[in-house]
Amino acid sequence: MTITARPLRTSTLSRKACTSVNVSSWRNAATTPANPVSVTPSVAIPMSKTSDGTAASYWRVRCMTAGVRWLAPMLAAAIVACSAAPSAPAGAASSPPGSAAPSAAKAIWPLRGTEAPSADATKRRPIVVRVPNDPTARPQSGLADADIVFEMLVEGGITRYAVVFHSRDTQTVGPIRSARLSDLQYLPMLRGILAHVGASGPVLDRIRQAAASGQFIDLDQFQHADAYDRVSSRPAPQNVYTSTQRIRDAAKDNTNVDVPALEFDAQAPAGGKAVASLVLPYTGAQRVEYRFESNAYSRIQDGKATLDDAAKKTVAPDNVVIIKTDITEVRSIVEDELGSFSLDIRSTGTGPVVILRDGQRYDGTWSREGTDMYRFKDASGKALKLKPGLTWIHVVPVDFDTGS
Repeated sequence: MTITARPLRTSTLSRKACTSVNVSSWRNAATTPANPVSVTPSVAIPMSKTSDGTAASYWRVRCMTAGVRWLAPMLAAAIVACSAAPSAPAGAASSPPGSAAPSAAKAIWPLRGTEAPSADATKRRPIVVRVPNDPTARPQSGLADADIVFEMLVEGGITRYAVVFHSRDTQTVGPIRSARLSDLQYLPMLRGILAHVGASGPVLDRIRQAAASGQFIDLDQFQHADAYDRVSSRPAPQNVYTSTQRIRDAAKDNTNVDVPALEFDAQAPAGGKAVASLVLPYTGAQRVEYRFESNAYSRIQDGKATLDDAAKKTVAPDNVVIIKTDITEVRSIVEDELGSFSLDIRSTGTGPVVILRDGQRYDGTWSREGTDMYRFKDASGKALKLKPGLTWIHVVPVDFDTGS
């Protein structure tokens, strides 16, 4: 390293030119020369230890005249300041000249796969709202703002939604109905806030016990009536609505939670089969068809497009996931006045899965353990990742016909 000292001019010192300052340094005390280098004329300047704790560097400063010898300490101090930062250790990566420094990893919403404003933002609790899907409940509100919609069978062959809000809020969601046994499977996984209107006695007891143990937060309308409205534009019981902000306010919870993430990739996996549509043969008015149009999936139920009533627009999922699993009746729990039994849905272990994204169909396997998130893989064991956006998840019996 060579530093050139420029000539100085002062009122008391005539202009004298110094030669270049020759710098030699040794990073280890064991390699320090036995005879320290000298400054001509005969001035030795031993330096203190550098910031990384290595041995002092020794410098040789040769000036043409003793008249500027008093500059040596100033030059030495400048040199120490320049050399205080330790050199990069061997093997450390360095950026090529002119290249930009690597940027920090972006924060991603775990249930949507899109960019989040910060990592802290992703740690708020998701809100899970139980929304009915029988014909008298349609069109529902809030679906277009969801990250995930779980659609699961309940009694009588109808389905009910668990609408999950995390990356977005919604001003209106509803109608809202009762909880089910399946909430004991999915709320602990999501670390969420459950918004619902009661449940059957045995299910309600289990939900309150699980919430009391800290698995999730229960926000039953029967206990938090101020967080919900009953509207006059819909007949009971399909007339309970709220907003995500009201649910958060009523929950009074600012706990940061680590929400387990689905796996996302904007690039579609290899090995898919081009499929323009898929029919899910629920009974009667529950029948659903998906059509790939305009880079998303139009959802048609009972011959009508699925609408978000509040947003006044169609709901178009980016992913459709069909999870096949064991669904069994729990005869000790009666859900309605017709004597329908509650359903227990196996949500851990493994089973078949069908995924639709980007106009492609993928057949593979789902897996889940404990309170972790679902993982999807193809026949070779490679991850089947979802497209960032809204994901609609159907949970159906193993023998449910999904074509091929």
